[in-house]
This record gives sequence, structure tokens and C-alpha cells, in this order.
Amino acid sequence: MKKILLIAVCAVCSLTASAQRASSSSSSFFSTEKADQGITFGIRAGLNMANMSASEDGVSASPESRTSFHVGVIADIPLMQSLYIQSGLFFQNKGYKFDDEEKETAKPMYLEIPILASYRYNFSDAIQLQINAGPYFAYGIGGKVKYEYNGRSTEDDFFGSYDDEDCAGYKRFDCGLQFGAGVTFSNHYYLGFAYQLGLTNIKDLPSSYEGDFSVKNRNWMISLGYNF
Repeated sequence: MKKILLIAVCAVCSLTASAQRASSSSSSFFSTEKADQGITFGIRAGLNMANMSASEDGVSASPESRTSFHVGVIADIPLMQSLYIQSGLFFQNKGYKFDDEEKETAKPMYLEIPILASYRYNFSDAIQLQINAGPYFAYGIGGKVKYEYNGRSTEDDFFGSYDDEDCAGYKRFDCGLQFGAGVTFSNHYYLGFAYQLGLTNIKDLPSSYEGDFSVKNRNWMISLGYNF
């Protein structure tokens, strides 16, 4: 208990010191003054915990999450000291997996452009918080679905028409919302987390289908980065 109290006191003291330094450089949590620098660029890479949500006639279900990765470049466009537009281009590996008696693993690959409103707050000269939210737009460039049963396996292309026997029948275009937060250290090093909520039904269905069936992407992201 004494160790916990000591850690808590140290944490409070650290936050207090950060707040005091921040208050000396900024009079509020939102500054409309002109940013000190112009457009900057950075690189990002990290882990995805990807999944998909399937819904039919109001009943939803999800397979298991699949661990994959993302890599990309970003551009920070300042509107004012506390508000930026962040965009970029990412290679995203998403999908899902079933790991029961019959295994199924999907590995779709996307090129993705986020367009995020990014709030910035400087805790000190060395630590900056950012909170990001906005849409993303993605286009599928490839990927497979692998089926395994009784020691045998087959593969289909992930993207393609429902009528194509060699395709799993998913549409290439996807869009949704992305929410996240991150911290930049020493103006260069970045650590962040984000969640992507797909809003587009990516499942290609036959024209004769009359039900309400949809499949949408879901994705948790952990990113490391460097800002130039």
C-alpha cells in the first residue's frame, strides 16, 4: 500500500509540474494563435487488431480478431496552434479469422487515406498531446481468404464479385470513422492508439437477395512514428 501511495504521489507531482509548465506557455487549452511551423511530415507503423462485424436482420456477430500491421506516411497541416488537419497514405492489412473445427482466415490489404481533425496541446516543450477524429477512405488492392478443413486447405481472392467462384465476394471500397489519441516526445517520436469503425457494407450480394445483410470493418491500431 505504501508503494502504491508513493507512486500516486509521484504521478500527481509530475502532472502538476507539467501543468505548470504548460500554463506558462499557453493561457488556455485551445489556442487560436498562428502555428509556429508549417506543414510537417512523418512516418507511422504498428500493429492492427483487425476484425469484421456481420449483421443480418438486426442480429450481429463477429469472428475472432486477427493481428496484422499497418505502415504509412502522414502530413500535419496547421490551421492554428491547437488545431491541425492530419492526412496521409497508409498500407493496411486487415481481416478476421475463425479458429474452430473449420478454420477461415481473411487477409485483405488496403490503401487508405485518413482525413482527421487533430487537436494539439503542449504539456511542455518536449511533450505534446494530440486527439484525432475524422473519416478514412480505403481501396482494396489484394488479399486472400484461406479455408482449412480436415487437413486440406483452399484459397480464394478476398475482393471480387459474388458470382465469381474464385472470390470471397467483397467490395474493394471502404470508408468509415477513425478516433484516436497520441503523444509526441521531443518533437519527433510518436506513440498513438486509434480505433476504426467501418461504415460501408463491403459484402457483395446477389441482386436477388432480399434480406438485410452487411459486413463492416473494425480495427484497433497501435502506432509508433517519427516526425521530420
